Amino acid sequence: MKVKISLAIPAYNAEKFIRTVIASCLQQTETPHEILLSDDGSSDQTPQILREYAAQPLVRLVSPPQRLGIGSHYRHLVQQATGSHIVILSCDDALHPNFVKTALKGLQQQPELGMLIFSGYLCNAQMKPQSRFGLGYPRHLLTPPMGFEHFLQSCTYLISFTVWPVALLRSLPPLPDDAGLATDWYWALAVGSQSPIQFSRYPLGYYRYHDQNASHSDGDRWNKQAQTMLEFIADDVSLSQEFRESLLILQNSLKNRPLHTSSQNRLKSIQNFLKNSIQHFFANRFVGHPDFLK
Repeated sequence: MKVKISLAIPAYNAEKFIRTVIASCLQQTETPHEILLSDDGSSDQTPQILREYAAQPLVRLVSPPQRLGIGSHYRHLVQQATGSHIVILSCDDALHPNFVKTALKGLQQQPELGMLIFSGYLCNAQMKPQSRFGLGYPRHLLTPPMGFEHFLQSCTYLISFTVWPVALLRSLPPLPDDAGLATDWYWALAVGSQSPIQFSRYPLGYYRYHDQNASHSDGDRWNKQAQTMLEFIADDVSLSQEFRESLLILQNSLKNRPLHTSSQNRLKSIQNFLKNSIQHFFANRFVGHPDFLK
């Protein structure tokens, strides 16, 4: 099967950031199969901005007819994709120009992967790189159920820099609407239970930290939806008793320590990085970042 990567951008009230992420897709050194732009009922100028790109080669506007919410919006894009693989790229992040080229090479070497996850750079609100993330990613291939066990610890990856087989995501049962914010964690757990996962420490993504990031701007909401997601998974009859017990422990941990979710831990990590001037120096001194970040 020939690998074809669809780059999909779900947007909601993203007028501040959306041009950067689209530029990062248009400036890939290896042409993606398509670029999907979808607005989820924004009240700002996002729909008008997306329409400006409608005539660009490879771009398709695939906005849903009504507001879906983050999890259902992800699934909408998976259903619309015509490539063999998809990247769900958050509207406030960006890809390095070599992302598609490197991902294609990796998937051609390992076509069986359920997730190919890249590291990258943590950026401030102005999209200036401050430090690296993913330096501690596993080097070895995680074969099932190792991926499930790995992600039971927490949601230790960023969805924007992950490549998924479209058919695999379509096969997963949809989460309840009140668990949609935890879709990235759910997908990782589900895929890790049945397909191999490969992490890469090669930096190919730019994660923008600002005060409205969906995963950590409302910790209580994320915590509640993660609880619902874990309960949904626990009803899966294919899970072993050992995994069910692990899920129960994780659910209790979230209930007893609601501020210590993976999102909150990620936020603390990002804040620490942003304060570290040495990390800032090494994130920019020896690296040539693309022009669209400026």
